[in-house]
Amino acid sequence: MRPNTSLSLIAVAFLLSPGTVSVAYAKKARDTTHGAGWQPKVDEQKMTCKQLSGRVQVLILQLRGSGSSRKASGLSLGLHSAFASTIGTTATGDDPVGDNAADMKKLRDYNERLVSMKCKSYDLDYELKQTDPHETPSARVLPPKKR
Repeated sequence: MRPNTSLSLIAVAFLLSPGTVSVAYAKKARDTTHGAGWQPKVDEQKMTCKQLSGRVQVLILQLRGSGSSRKASGLSLGLHSAFASTIGTTATGDDPVGDNAADMKKLRDYNERLVSMKCKSYDLDYELKQTDPHETPSARVLPPKKR
C-alpha cells in the first residue's frame, strides 16, 4: 500500500472513532450561537427604513432575474406538482406566474410603506426595466415634504 493511502485510511479511522464523534455532537449541542451573518427574524411592522429598503432591493433583483430565465415547460410543471403532492413536499415553484405576481404585490406594498414612513422610496418602473445585473437598485424618490 502506498504511504498516502495508508495515512488517509488512518485519518478516516480516527475521525470515525466513537470518542471523536461524541465530542463533536456534544460541542454542537452546547453551541447555541449562530453563524456570523445570522440575524433574528424582524417583525415586518417594526422594520426600519434601512431594513425595508434592503428587502425592496432584494425583491427588485429577484424580479429582474425572473424575466430573463428560461421558462419551464408545462410537462415539467405538471411533473413537479404531481411529485410534490404525491410525496407531500412543499410545492414551491409550481406556479411561477402566481409567485411573480405575489412578489410584485409585496414589492409595491413595501415601497408604499417606505413612502408612508417618510423614507426614500424606489421608482419601481425604472428599476425593474434595468437589464444590467451588476446595477444595484437604489432609492431615488425623495420622501414627501414634512408639513
